Amino acid sequence: MKKTTLFLASIIGIGSLFAQPGKLRGPGGQYDERMEMMRIWKLTEYLELKEVQAEKFFPSMRAHQKQVMEIRKEEKELFTPLYKKVKKGEDISKAEANKLLKKVAAFEQKKSNTRIDFIKKSGDILNPTQQVKLLMFDGHMKQQVRDRMQDRYQPPKRGGMKRRKNRF
Repeated sequence: MKKTTLFLASIIGIGSLFAQPGKLRGPGGQYDERMEMMRIWKLTEYLELKEVQAEKFFPSMRAHQKQVMEIRKEEKELFTPLYKKVKKGEDISKAEANKLLKKVAAFEQKKSNTRIDFIKKSGDILNPTQQVKLLMFDGHMKQQVRDRMQDRYQPPKRGGMKRRKNRF
């Protein structure tokens, strides 16, 4: 337990060093790094990873993420020719649309297979309960974020804004 606590504290400490203000990189800037650190922290907590497991699991997870990013990059390139055509105001034929849909379906299948393979390979590091939790983690995390956003959102009150009374 102490090792896990120490490991989490070190991850948070290192994360805070990397989360210092710096040069913004593209849309979202440094917030991408902060979100990734938060995701790792939540994943460690959710899977109840031990220090030894975490040392082996996160490098393999990063390799998996690189694979998925490559697939997404290839998938994004599919849309470029048709996007240019639409931007010019040209019509897209039904055959072109169907061809694109088939390719998108193939990429979705490829992403799904990559994820399943990663979870299967994680069986060398994680126990079966942790593997199932890993499979459910993305949905769990998205639901938590959605719930927090709904809790923070307060719809405007009827009648507009009320004026505050001056105290002085």
